[in-house]
Amino acid sequence: MFYAKLIVTSAVIASMWMPAMATAAEGTAEKAIRERIAALESAWAKGDSKYIATQVYGSDALIHGEGQKEFIRTPEGVNAIIEHLISGSKSIKVDIHSIKALGNNAATSWVTWHVTPKSASEKSFDVRALFVWTRGKEGWRIRDDMYSFGSM
Repeated sequence: MFYAKLIVTSAVIASMWMPAMATAAEGTAEKAIRERIAALESAWAKGDSKYIATQVYGSDALIHGEGQKEFIRTPEGVNAIIEHLISGSKSIKVDIHSIKALGNNAATSWVTWHVTPKSASEKSFDVRALFVWTRGKEGWRIRDDMYSFGSM
């Protein structure tokens, strides 16, 4: 009987702490992800693709989306695609629609990129993306980036 009460009491205590732990994980992830996206926007404005490829995206990041024939799976590929995108854009703004913690070291975020092309003959456009983030020894990084054209 003692063990049954102990198990029930432990379960009740754990159930009271779980929401607080989830909220703490979400708060930590959200703050860090917002900082990384702000750093992405700042580096983009400076044309610093290397910073974005190494300090926002992880070295094992995978990028794929609408109209893209091949997966981008290498640090060099991530840097090359970011360099290409920066070269064709006058400016970008990234709006965060949601951030969802998936534990202490993983999260997802839905964002919309608002892109203004360099060429005056091209119209501005939006790209929606789902980022999967993980926190490692280097901090929070995008590990997967899946996108399609249009806004959220």
